[in-house]
Amino acid sequence: MVETAAFDWLAAIERNDRHFIAELQAVVSAIVRKWNWGGSESVGDIVQDCLLRLLQSIRSGRFRGESSLKTYIYAIARNTCIDYYKERKALEAVDVDSVELVDECLSAEDHLIHRDQRRIACQVLLSLPEECRRLWRAIFFGKRNYRQAGELLKLSEGTVKRRMWECRQIARERLKSYD
Repeated sequence: MVETAAFDWLAAIERNDRHFIAELQAVVSAIVRKWNWGGSESVGDIVQDCLLRLLQSIRSGRFRGESSLKTYIYAIARNTCIDYYKERKALEAVDVDSVELVDECLSAEDHLIHRDQRRIACQVLLSLPEECRRLWRAIFFGKRNYRQAGELLKLSEGTVKRRMWECRQIARERLKSYD
């Protein structure tokens, strides 16, 4: 049987009980600070995300009372922190020089040609809209498939496929200016 406290909490949140909400934020904030490996600037965002996940979970009936509500809140906060840093790590800028595209068996002339092609590819990639660059980082540099990239970016797999197709079209058009 589901803890009645969950229903009481949900009722307090829905009636906008500011005192209760402030206490709940303080509890979640303390947990997030424990799991926060980055700077304090991310704490507020993570706390808000935790509170939204908690509210959605209680409303949808996912909290089944198999653990205490405190344990459940702790798990949501911990998982939200982990998800936040996984997403942040996956979307970090990649040092272009760290991505090796040249075959070591090539001649010196071929190395120069490949270096020039790499420079052009970087210029085209950097000229793409931010949304395209995020997709490229998540898929190609993050070594993810469309489904995984969609989960990371909170998009459906079909949306990721469509947007990648659009981004490739933009990249092809911009690459033509280098011919």
